[in-house]
Amino acid sequence: MHGVKFHRISIFVLKVQDPMRKHFIFSILLLLIACKSNPTEEVLLTKKLTVEETLKLLLSDEYQESLRIDDEGKALLSEFYKQRNYKPLWAKKANLLPLGDTLKKLFKNPVQFGISDHRFDLAWNDDEPLQDELVLVCGLIRSYNDLKYGMFDSTNTKLAPNRYLDVSVLDTLLDFSKQDFYTKFLNWGPKDSVYQALTLGLYDFVQTNGLNNDKIEIKTYKEDSIASMEVTKKVLIKKGYLSAETLENSDEFWNGLKKFQRENGCNPDGKIGKGTIQQLTETNLHKAQRIALAMEKQRKTAAFPKRYFRINIPEYMLRLHNEDTLCSENKIVIGTLEHQTPELTSALHTVVVYPYWNVPYSIASKEILPALQKNVNYLEKNDMVLLKKGDTINPHKVNWSKIKQNGFPYRVVQQPGYKNSLGILKFDFHNKYDVYFHDTPSKSLFNTVARSYSHGCMRTENPVDLAKIVMTLDENTMVADSIDILLSRTGVNYFIRLKKRIPIFIEYRSVIVENNKTKLLRDIYFRDDKFIALMYNNNSTTSV
Repeated sequence: MHGVKFHRISIFVLKVQDPMRKHFIFSILLLLIACKSNPTEEVLLTKKLTVEETLKLLLSDEYQESLRIDDEGKALLSEFYKQRNYKPLWAKKANLLPLGDTLKKLFKNPVQFGISDHRFDLAWNDDEPLQDELVLVCGLIRSYNDLKYGMFDSTNTKLAPNRYLDVSVLDTLLDFSKQDFYTKFLNWGPKDSVYQALTLGLYDFVQTNGLNNDKIEIKTYKEDSIASMEVTKKVLIKKGYLSAETLENSDEFWNGLKKFQRENGCNPDGKIGKGTIQQLTETNLHKAQRIALAMEKQRKTAAFPKRYFRINIPEYMLRLHNEDTLCSENKIVIGTLEHQTPELTSALHTVVVYPYWNVPYSIASKEILPALQKNVNYLEKNDMVLLKKGDTINPHKVNWSKIKQNGFPYRVVQQPGYKNSLGILKFDFHNKYDVYFHDTPSKSLFNTVARSYSHGCMRTENPVDLAKIVMTLDENTMVADSIDILLSRTGVNYFIRLKKRIPIFIEYRSVIVENNKTKLLRDIYFRDDKFIALMYNNNSTTSV
């Protein structure tokens, strides 16, 4: 049941002279009405109610379940309208006032304010303006705390219960006479510049692009090359990356596709794969919901300490801050979709010069074992040693054809040096995932757009410069110049302990603020959708 319907019934006057017969016919009519209505609706049908009487009836116990208002919300609304002598804010008996009509249109899709439509999961009723006013008032009151403090509970796995305010503040809260809607809702939220920029960015995005949710399906090139190209061409034309006049020019198509990839967080390889399809087919509604999610994450962001690392996974960036100053900004390579870099909070405690790499068992059994079965010299070529219970094992004395992936009995350790997969420096911090950020021999990967290649750790550009900055900030006895001395001793493993640990925040934010402008990144691990599904009722999360 979507709400209480006040049935419009025309009653024709019958020319019947007999009073008893008149009474009989009228009784039959009431019986027919009662069969289609609940008792409360019958009252409305048999009696003309004033605005005051209608509001009282809508706020009665009989209507509560139909309106889907909880006990606390009903009590607050009843007290609010009682204090107003049941005078509506934005409605008359027969219609909504212009302000009420505008609010109703806006909050049929509250995502444009970063608000969850679950807070308006009430019984709208196009036939009863006063009921729609109650939906608007209740939804707005519920949304105030969401905008101010966040809509998820402490577990971040579900929305917080509906929260209400003291009745004394409602007249001021719901007064739209002095501010436009967007300014009003902007002021309900946090005052920090990032949040404000996201809110304005959402407004600009909706005004410019609308909230279209038309979905389109594109097959990968491998699945169906002809169909894949045909639909991709249409999407590229719609997005302005391809002209209809040059549709048959294959060079124009591939150039347009690569430009789109470059500007939308994909490697410009001209391949119509899953990542490119994700970006090509994302709806405007889904993009708006991602901005709304970014607002929610910003609301929950605590103040940062004096000195800290901040890593944003979808941005492929690491930053070191000190005293409100950005000291270092480094490109990073993150984990693949199959080996995702985790979100976590920790603290840097050690910089390791020429680290050993204790190869994780999963990599040793799934990747190194097959390599050894093809070439027993693989370990020697990559400066690796084979160990079992602390003893070094000669790989040439092992029958590799008999070793199974799920029964790999050895440990593999890569020796320090320039061939080491961790490079020449490792930045270590405690965490249950056994990840860290480090140097890499594969420097060319930093020139790619979508830098998702690792097994979960973060490979860091310019690690030597970063280590020197860390030593300077730490006022360590191991001064910055000492790094060069240690690195000159090729292959010599050395640990530099920090005097004071530096907090590390590894986050996942696919919408950021850059130069005070909202920027949508690619949701590389598809992590946003699980939160969007909790925030919104619609089916826009697949973004096909």
